[in-house]
Amino acid sequence: MKTSARARRVGIYVRISDDREGAGLGVKRQEDDCRLLAASLGWTIVEIYDDNDMSASNRRKKRKGYHRMLADIESGHIDAVIAWHPDRLYRQPRELEDLMDLLDSPDLDVELRTVTAGAIKLSNSDERMLARIQVAIAKREVEHKAERIKRKIQELVAAGAIHNSGHRPFGYERIYEGTGPRRKIIEDRVNEVEAKLVRDWADRALEGESLYSLVVDANEKGILTSTGGPWSYQGMRALLRSGRIAGLKEHKGEIVGEAVWPAIISVEKHKALRALLSDRSEQAKERGAQRTTTARKYPLSGLIRCTCRVPHVVGEPCDCKEQGREHHKMKTSPRSDRPIGVYVCAKDGGGCGARTIQIPDLEKAMEQLLFLQLEEAETALVEDPDDPRPALEEKLGTLQARVAELEVELDEGDTPVREVTASIQRIKGRMTKVQRELAELTVKTNVLEVSVDELREAWEDYSVPRKQAVYRGLIEEIIVHPATRPYNVFNPDRIEVRWK
Repeated sequence: MKTSARARRVGIYVRISDDREGAGLGVKRQEDDCRLLAASLGWTIVEIYDDNDMSASNRRKKRKGYHRMLADIESGHIDAVIAWHPDRLYRQPRELEDLMDLLDSPDLDVELRTVTAGAIKLSNSDERMLARIQVAIAKREVEHKAERIKRKIQELVAAGAIHNSGHRPFGYERIYEGTGPRRKIIEDRVNEVEAKLVRDWADRALEGESLYSLVVDANEKGILTSTGGPWSYQGMRALLRSGRIAGLKEHKGEIVGEAVWPAIISVEKHKALRALLSDRSEQAKERGAQRTTTARKYPLSGLIRCTCRVPHVVGEPCDCKEQGREHHKMKTSPRSDRPIGVYVCAKDGGGCGARTIQIPDLEKAMEQLLFLQLEEAETALVEDPDDPRPALEEKLGTLQARVAELEVELDEGDTPVREVTASIQRIKGRMTKVQRELAELTVKTNVLEVSVDELREAWEDYSVPRKQAVYRGLIEEIIVHPATRPYNVFNPDRIEVRWK
């Protein structure tokens, strides 16, 4: 049934692509003009459809107001639409075609009006052709604008300059020219308070401390991100992997050169962090590890293993690795007869569930073994100062360059896709192995850079996560052998350490 023009139930659609004022003033002005037009036509306003700060050319984000309006047209809830201009409704040819398909329904009699361009008529082929031409021109303008923005970004990337967008980076203060929503960023200066935190987190990560530990510590101390929120694993990882804190320009995850802002950490530390954190990410994927922010209570947790059910000669080093066997994990467990914690062989993992070792005895013995090992390593470092990391970094760079070449081949299409893809995957596997070697060397080297005397003096003040980082940077596992008589006396020979 056709509806009389005098009894139109109208929905007003308003949209602005970029609400820099953040107050919705742009859509409010559109709505006011649309209301005046509705009043002059004698139409009754029943709905307002609002897509503030939403581009019609961005297909990734769904315009909720617009799609709600289409649903209300289809259901008959409204039979007229007023917008400020046709490009408020559609700027994509696909959207125009969808709208015309909807209005083709014989059950609908919908009128479209705009404040600035009058009625939108789509009832015959000539009117539709004109609408298609207009939306094609609008689409071309959108693409041309995108090309200009892309070229500008490329210029900024090449110059290592600051993009005039995004959040203030942690560790820096933003200096602006002008005021209001269109102010321009002219400089990033180091924020010394935040920069000190960044340097501390970088050093602790390079010593092997987990990112979760850093996140927990930062949040417990009330340290907020540059946007005023708590820290997350992803946020901490992104910060420490970024080229920005080393004074480098990064684009789409790749370092493209020096930047105009000052560095907080050295380029060498940045490279080490990038290798270390890339390796941790790959290992987490391989293990299928579930990330938690629960901190371990004891420095040696996760390293202790039991030799139960594995034949070996008492007093001799365990040869389980050579036999391709794994030791059973030992977990912390409170003793019922005294207030002293122990590590016990995990029965739920197939272990004996009986072998134990007291935590205080083990920690004290391990501290002595640690400093003895560090003294030996310190002497060896003086005698052989060669650092294998530069060679590994060069190898990694060569592999990365080869992947880039293969990706170009893939784009050109001259080589079979399956063959190129297989080559890329093989090289990426080799890259992961090199990154892992670099990560282990980086952690070990950073631990060894602190003199034994300095470490011994500061050890008592180290947090549990920081002690864990030192142990994990140097130790693969700690094997606990059976107790020996007299059982009430701790025997340090029960401990066998597999150093990295």
